[in-house]
Amino acid sequence: MLQHSVEEYQTVKTWRRDLATQWGGDPIGEGPEKLRALETFCEFTGDDPDTIIQRCFRVRKSDGERVISVKWRAHYAQKIKEFRDRDSELRSFGRDVLSFMIHNGVMVQV
Repeated sequence: MLQHSVEEYQTVKTWRRDLATQWGGDPIGEGPEKLRALETFCEFTGDDPDTIIQRCFRVRKSDGERVISVKWRAHYAQKIKEFRDRDSELRSFGRDVLSFMIHNGVMVQV
C-alpha cells in the first residue's frame, strides 16, 4: 500500500509532465488506467514510485556521477515481466509501467 496518492510522487509528476510534452494534452488525465497500472505494480513490488526510480540509479565512486544500477534495473525488468504475465489485463499495465520507467530515465527491456 502506498503512503501517498500515486500522483503525489515526484517521479509520477515527471512522467506526467514528459508525457504531456511528448503527446500534448494530459495523457494521464485522459487515461487514468496508466496511474492504476503503476499503483498496481507498486503494490506488486511493495515499493513506491520514487523508491523504484531511486534504486535504479547509483553514484559511481570513482567520479561521483549518477549512473544506472544494472542490478536494480534488471530486478525491476524481471518484476515487470512477472507482473505483466500474471493475467491478460496486466499485460497492458506492463506497457504503462515501462513508460513510467523510461520517462524517468531508466531504459528497460523486457
